[in-house]
Amino acid sequence: AYLLATAEFAATAKNAVALFWVVTIALRLLALPLEPANEVWRYQADGAMQRAGLNPYKTSPVDAGDAVKVADIARVPRNDEPTAYAPGAEILFRAVPMSESALFYKVIFAVADLLAVGLLLRLVDVRTAAWFAWNPLVAYSFAGAAHFDSTVLLAIVTMLAALTSFEESGKIRSRCIYAIGAAIVLGLAISVRPIMIVLLLPTAFALRGYAVTLLLGILAPLVAGVAVGISSFARWNFFGDYAQVSRLNDLSWWILEDTLWPNWHQQHYRYDVVIGIVSTIIALVFVRNWKRGLLWSIGATIILSPVLHAWYVTWILPLATWRRAFGWHLLSVTIFAYYLFFNQRGLFAMELPWHADPWLRGMIILPVVFAMLMLARQRLLRKESS
Repeated sequence: AYLLATAEFAATAKNAVALFWVVTIALRLLALPLEPANEVWRYQADGAMQRAGLNPYKTSPVDAGDAVKVADIARVPRNDEPTAYAPGAEILFRAVPMSESALFYKVIFAVADLLAVGLLLRLVDVRTAAWFAWNPLVAYSFAGAAHFDSTVLLAIVTMLAALTSFEESGKIRSRCIYAIGAAIVLGLAISVRPIMIVLLLPTAFALRGYAVTLLLGILAPLVAGVAVGISSFARWNFFGDYAQVSRLNDLSWWILEDTLWPNWHQQHYRYDVVIGIVSTIIALVFVRNWKRGLLWSIGATIILSPVLHAWYVTWILPLATWRRAFGWHLLSVTIFAYYLFFNQRGLFAMELPWHADPWLRGMIILPVVFAMLMLARQRLLRKESS
């Protein structure tokens, strides 16, 4: 229904903008009553520990005792371990008051999502923006599941708007302002999801002579780290997640490990190093096309991620919408379908292992591959006919 609606949506029709916003907001409202992800209780526990003067990187919710006033401590995931979330996320958790409901988090993250949609409309036409705004994974992940990644998406779209304005502006003062703005919001994104550091080099190529402003982008996460008790950037978890969950829906590593490089104990290794090297190479390849460099730096991160939670795919969707790379939206649909119908915690949960079988991976990957091949064939035919 989503793919049909976005394909048939007539942006030139009367009241198209009103229809766009009605559907966009309605999808978020429909998602609000859904069961949140259990990570939201960890957000609350981490926030409560910080307000009690405890360091969430040194204290687990169980060890915190009465400082964590969660009705059922058992529903807090990994409650016997210190947090793995990034400093920017922890600062956000501290700012949100404790509640027995996840509704406050849902509203905050849904508002961030809607702000991202509004900014995206400044970059693309309303029909193109519908691919992002009406995406069911986007609506569910933030207004339904209460994942905090909508704040990252808002930062990314803000950065895109700043970079676009920087490129179009001919005044030195305006370009300085836009460059500083892009650097700061990128720094905020890195503070919340450190893996967003892969966008640093393509952004530097976009800013060219103003790239020195990106020092602010590096400073922001460092300040956030010091504020919550992590003085060394080397101690950060680059995915901001729990590394013990070593495999889930990974798009590429399972092929290598099921054939040439067995990983019997599902060890995590240093995939962040591999991702860093590959994203650097991509940025250098697209040194003269920073827009494509941004898209494929995040794309490589998703493809090479050893853990691909469904909401991770939302990271690339603003960029994919901006660049009209709609294959990523199809991936979001297939992985969302897997999450809903086959994941252990989906809406229609089935008892299946974290390490998915090949047929389940095929359900996620093959429709996207087929669609990309068909699109490539259509482009080739158009070139031949012209």
